[in-house]
Amino acid sequence: MLILLWLSNYEEDLQQAFANADKSLSAFPPSFSQPARDFLDKFHVLKENRSKNYICYLLPFWLQEKSSVSIADCRRIAVANIFGMMYYHLIDELMDNPEARFKHQLPLADLVHIEFMNIYRDYFPTGSPFWSYFRKYVIEWAEAVTHENINDFFLNHPVRVAHKAAPVKLSVAAVYLLSRQEQMIPVLEDSVDTVLISLQMLDDWMDWEKDLKEGSYNCLVALIRAKNQLPEDWEPAPQEIKQAIYTEGILVDYAHQVEAHHKTLDHIHSIAPHLYDFHEFLLYNIQQAAQQIERDRELLENGGLEYWLSKKISNS
Repeated sequence: MLILLWLSNYEEDLQQAFANADKSLSAFPPSFSQPARDFLDKFHVLKENRSKNYICYLLPFWLQEKSSVSIADCRRIAVANIFGMMYYHLIDELMDNPEARFKHQLPLADLVHIEFMNIYRDYFPTGSPFWSYFRKYVIEWAEAVTHENINDFFLNHPVRVAHKAAPVKLSVAAVYLLSRQEQMIPVLEDSVDTVLISLQMLDDWMDWEKDLKEGSYNCLVALIRAKNQLPEDWEPAPQEIKQAIYTEGILVDYAHQVEAHHKTLDHIHSIAPHLYDFHEFLLYNIQQAAQQIERDRELLENGGLEYWLSKKISNS
């Protein structure tokens, strides 16, 4: 079992970051304050049954260890990232389904964006190189969310898969500019992109049925199409995806790609050890899923009784 020091070491810091974010949102005008706080609660990383955007909140702390930035500054950057995450989720929801959201969602996004920007403005005045990185990451995000379905990013331009979460890299720019180590930014930008690709792959394995129903791009489905040399306009049925997963063993190939990503991250083991460990956690999860499917398939091939007995034993 993996020991998740990349999370447990920072639980108190995360608790404070979310408390500070909630305090700021409570100062919004009355018609926006409670909806904003409710939306924040959906992403509280330390509560049960919430969306777990670990890298978004934890990256400043993971980078702090090897930098001269104070823990107090990292907490503020984490709060900025919480607001940034909220903003981009609100915008993404409006892009995906503009008719289904309440009428205050766009102005709420703007209010949250002001909080997000104000924190970074406190650290980086106009003219700081930070704002060039900011522009770069926003452009990466905009192009990724606009052209993902058209350009088949996972197969043709994998880094664009990561760019859907490109603003996460603001932590990299902020920490290394504050610690006067700008030369480290390109190295960590690339590493974070690699981690974000693997994270999206794991999400897409878990959400492929939902993505198929909604018509959203999915890395696993894209890989299945490529492996079977199917046309780009192929519209798969759920049963075809299940056959590829449970009969053809596509998840083994999928896990091998995440393993290849992990090998490229060897150089950050000493620079950002918890970022490396987080990717190891992603790799472990996808490997476990692939291995379980392979074990079940082998048991079925050896006979239904053996499979039934193994399930009874494992559940007893």
